[in-house]
Amino acid sequence: MLNPFDRLVSRMDAVTVNKMGKPATINGEPMIVIPAEFLEEMGPLSGTGRSLVVFTSGYSPRRNDVVIFEGEEFHLTRHERFNGKPRIFIE
Repeated sequence: MLNPFDRLVSRMDAVTVNKMGKPATINGEPMIVIPAEFLEEMGPLSGTGRSLVVFTSGYSPRRNDVVIFEGEEFHLTRHERFNGKPRIFIE
């Protein structure tokens, strides 16, 4: 049985996915993700980067995974955990 905090987290995740979730395909598998754009600054170079937080359970990210998002094909360059979920950086 979940404790009150875990129940609240589950409800918050469900609301987040319902309001902001978007479909993506990772290595041929359908997933629900939430996109995030961020400013990349590397000395004299700067630009916009793109990351996705994967809300579908059971996904284990690996470098060079193929991601199809909004009709475009990307490759996973790196990943980290964000609130217990995989956050993948794509190019």
